[in-house]
Amino acid sequence: MSKQNKVRGKSITRQLRDETEPFLSTKSFGTQKNYRKWLDAYIKYCREHHNCKTHDECFMHIQDYSDYLQGKYSASTIHSYLAAVCGFYNVPMDLIAKPIRHTAEYTKSRSDNGKKIRADNNIDNPRYERSVAFQRVVGIRASELAKLEGRDLVRDESGHLCVFVKNGKGGKDSLQRILPEDEAFIESYFEGVSEKEKVFQPIELSNSIDYHHIRAENAKRCYKYYLDKINNEEGYAEKLADEIRLRWKLYCTKKLPDGTIIPKPFDEKLISGTYKVKGKNKELAIKYGLPTSYNKLALSAVSIFHLAHWRNNVTVQSYLLSH
Repeated sequence: MSKQNKVRGKSITRQLRDETEPFLSTKSFGTQKNYRKWLDAYIKYCREHHNCKTHDECFMHIQDYSDYLQGKYSASTIHSYLAAVCGFYNVPMDLIAKPIRHTAEYTKSRSDNGKKIRADNNIDNPRYERSVAFQRVVGIRASELAKLEGRDLVRDESGHLCVFVKNGKGGKDSLQRILPEDEAFIESYFEGVSEKEKVFQPIELSNSIDYHHIRAENAKRCYKYYLDKINNEEGYAEKLADEIRLRWKLYCTKKLPDGTIIPKPFDEKLISGTYKVKGKNKELAIKYGLPTSYNKLALSAVSIFHLAHWRNNVTVQSYLLSH
């Protein structure tokens, strides 16, 4: 390849990268960093393997890229790479053939992961008693605990007590609902705490406790709560469905390149019928005596009100199937 072609190739690559910036600007700082890396990798692939010069040409090779990545990375990593690419080209992820992520292959927050119990990761250590007890009924992320202030106990659009999470995962704010039976307990944490005062002191959070596992246990507890109400309280299913639709409209949004914020489309299938666990995940569930099917309405309530994940599959695979 001549020097002139190399320079020209770099120029085209730079132009393709620059054209992704308006899309990246709609993402949080952390997401921007990852998506930029993954989009750059895709552009490099398209340039080297297909000599693409425009994004219209790159658009044609997403499936080729997915095939190329298989065998090089784990299923979870491939999903991450494709999420950035599909997001930029506005292609639904489910249209791209890719390896299936299995909960059975996850190692995070497993009760049998062989970690040695130390003072800084022992949930029974009195120093961490308050944060552990809080997590068992709220279940936010460890980084979000550190940000909590006295003003962050609020009522949501449906009148339920919630913890307001500022700049959570993906740089988004969220409301983590508190079950009615836990309201008085959580209110006690905020009593006497001024608006801008931290709820937890650094010493209470300076540890290696597996808060994700505690968050997963709370998700299971919340699922049982909603399922019981749906099955035994007349009219509750309709009321819960309306609350989910309203929360979705207010908080499940996307930012357009021009700065306009609009709600993402809501699919009624999200809250109707049964979610069935399949493949290796089903084998895992059977092995540990966990459910292999879930009520979608109760599942969505947990996903949206208590995890801010918005996707039932993530709630099942990363939380309800944890052990």
